[in-house]
Amino acid sequence: MILEIDTYYLVSNNITAHQYVIAKLAHLKEHTVLKQYIMSTDSLNDLPADLRILRKANLVSPASSEYATFDITVTDKFIRDHTFSNDPFEEIYNIYPVKTIRPNGNIDYLRVDHKRSKKIYHNIVRKNRLKHDYILKCLTTEIKDRTSKGGMSFMKRLPSWLTSEAWKEYADMVNDHIATHSETKTKGYGTDIE
Repeated sequence: MILEIDTYYLVSNNITAHQYVIAKLAHLKEHTVLKQYIMSTDSLNDLPADLRILRKANLVSPASSEYATFDITVTDKFIRDHTFSNDPFEEIYNIYPVKTIRPNGNIDYLRVDHKRSKKIYHNIVRKNRLKHDYILKCLTTEIKDRTSKGGMSFMKRLPSWLTSEAWKEYADMVNDHIATHSETKTKGYGTDIE
């Protein structure tokens, strides 16, 4: 079994990758795999402490047993963070620009081939809510950047934007934005008067 772990999710919830794996396997109801994982990592003695941290982060319900791995239940918060309430592609599709004017003056429609784009996007995201949210942040950053710099005429059509994984071009901007927001929460420039 392959689990994808978003480090931003770990940091924002103050948990380790090991604790995330425990919660994720409990969410997937993979109790035998969870038990094998705990035994193979020699973490049975640390399970009560791990569950306390997961409870504190509101990812595991307080009623979860500390030693019975089949009794661990995840909270609604964890479920919301890892499932979709509606089709994630439609959210991307609605934000993606409808058309643009190319440098030669022609109008080009960017939201083409809906069915193919939807299939490509579902193959990329694979029911991973965190990946969808990250791609969404990259798309909104790209749209803001291209709009402010007058570069919307170079925006790709949706199918090629997805297949070329063009959102990765704006990943650094998104990561810098996340990092600067976490730094400014501590203390901003000019807050101390000397």
